[in-house]
Amino acid sequence: MLSLLGTAITTSFFDSLNPSAIAQQMLIQAMVKKKRDVWFFILGISLANILLGLGIYYGIVAVISNLITRLFEAYPVYAYSAEILLGIFCLILGSILIFRTVRTTSKTEDTEVRKPASLTPLSLFIMGAAFCGVELTSALPYFGFLAVLDSHNPVFPLVLAFIVLYTFIYALPLILIYFGYNRLQGTVAIKKLELILGRISAYIIPAAVCIIGAYMTYAGSTFLLNEM
Repeated sequence: MLSLLGTAITTSFFDSLNPSAIAQQMLIQAMVKKKRDVWFFILGISLANILLGLGIYYGIVAVISNLITRLFEAYPVYAYSAEILLGIFCLILGSILIFRTVRTTSKTEDTEVRKPASLTPLSLFIMGAAFCGVELTSALPYFGFLAVLDSHNPVFPLVLAFIVLYTFIYALPLILIYFGYNRLQGTVAIKKLELILGRISAYIIPAAVCIIGAYMTYAGSTFLLNEM
């Protein structure tokens, strides 16, 4: 059991050194008006990490993945056509958002600090959960830890306890960034950082929507063309 504890601490520490998660946290902290609402972003990441970990450990995610795969295999034309339509919708929506952002930012001076975004706690929670889901596909330390955990075959309370411990260490840098950022709030360095991140953040969501739309359109179109 001590070796399992050591594995949980070691793998979660390396997993916590995730530059994309840290950058996302700093970006969110610079964007939001109410800084304390950032806790909902951290909570979204943490809860999603726990639930996905349990889902992977007990095979729930695999079952859902198999159901989706069977759906695409049983009704490929309808499924991929729906994927293409959804991808086109995302492309149009993302393009509109980018156009509006360019038009808005062109009217502001370069030295003007963007007003903090009015992101609701629910939207921050969803953003955190979605970010965790995307990052999980490349979370090799987490998968390695779950494999080691499975080899010990512990009872459910211990499985939950180890996954919660892993998640806490994984989220610890984000918690430290939250307190450190608030401590430096109002300084020249933080104001400059908020100016830069505030302008970058305006393009992140529209660009992400366009990228997702382009991928879905390409994947669906490629399948249908190969079937013709």
